[in-house]
Amino acid sequence: MVCLVCHSDSLVERLNVGSHPVSSFYLKNKGDPERNFTLALGQCNECGTIQAMEPVRHESLVPPFDWIFAREPEEHLDEVVEQIIAMPGLGPDSVIGALTEKDDTTVDRFVRNGFENTWRVKLDEDLGVTDPAAGIETVQKLTDPERMAVIAARRGAADIFIARHITEHVEDMQAFIGGIGALVKPGGIVMIEVPDCTDSLRLAEYCMIWEEHSLYLTPETLEPLVTIGGFETIRTDIYRRPFENSLVHLARKTGAPGKLRISSAAKNQVGLLDSYARKFQPTRREVRTTLERVRSEQGPIALFGAGHLACAFVNYFGVSDLIEFVADDSPHKQGKFLPGSRLPILPSADLVGRGIKLCLLALSINNEDGVIGRQGAFTAVGGEFRSIFRASSRPLISQ
Repeated sequence: MVCLVCHSDSLVERLNVGSHPVSSFYLKNKGDPERNFTLALGQCNECGTIQAMEPVRHESLVPPFDWIFAREPEEHLDEVVEQIIAMPGLGPDSVIGALTEKDDTTVDRFVRNGFENTWRVKLDEDLGVTDPAAGIETVQKLTDPERMAVIAARRGAADIFIARHITEHVEDMQAFIGGIGALVKPGGIVMIEVPDCTDSLRLAEYCMIWEEHSLYLTPETLEPLVTIGGFETIRTDIYRRPFENSLVHLARKTGAPGKLRISSAAKNQVGLLDSYARKFQPTRREVRTTLERVRSEQGPIALFGAGHLACAFVNYFGVSDLIEFVADDSPHKQGKFLPGSRLPILPSADLVGRGIKLCLLALSINNEDGVIGRQGAFTAVGGEFRSIFRASSRPLISQ
């Protein structure tokens, strides 16, 4: 297989978690047909990048609903913006560019600091996309040097360009980073943010695997990517949080686009995926055995949070027969069925009404305390919350 990053033929498959549907394609009826995709991870022996062996193409990822969105962590953005505006050569007249709506809150921070010359790539105006459900899966595919050069000429090349939580979705890294380079002035700065997969790999957190992600990056494998666009690294910062650290990479455009320059640190990542892959089947057996015991001893089990993490947990570990339903208070999701497992999605009030004893939290660890705090009726009758994540303070399976 050919590496998505360096285009070598050194990509080797290490882990296959099976064939599953796209997690945003909620079923309106339990018996509706589904389309499955093989989800397998490999690592390139040349550049060290962990990646999907066969990324699900962007056309298959556009959700059938226009109400689906993802919240990204923002606690660190004030600090990041302060770092950038302190750099030499920048001032109130500098042009701030951005790639997707995920960047809007970062742009707002620049505006509050007096940087009012801003723009963002628009799906309809700039890329000719009219589907209201289209998002980053479509933007990443259309980000290439030719299209972005036209946008830069019309809107003005950026002194500072922001691209948060899209790089990990990219199908063609050479085209994507080349496109970013076309949007930035010589000497300009790019801010790229991605999730850090280091802890998930170390802790064997298999819900890390998501059909929307083509790349699973670490600080070492993120840094070389910008060299494709003629950028030189300024700094990479790790912003730590209970669930999936954020990596923020700042780089300056110092030259013309070119080939990927692989660092020794990235090369040394080769082998990182091996232990993660070896632990999958033992973890799968442990999860099932634990849930079988809990169900036998205590009674019915539910999940909380009908998102891609719940889909990953139930589908990859094959435990849908041990789960009664998925609780979620989004009115958009209630009455539908979780992709793959076809579990019904019901209001959280049904945790009490249906006699659930154990509820597994299938959402960001950052949000666990808030959810539990709102479920006093469930805990008052002896209901217990545990997390699907080892990194949580209340894990189903300990480290």
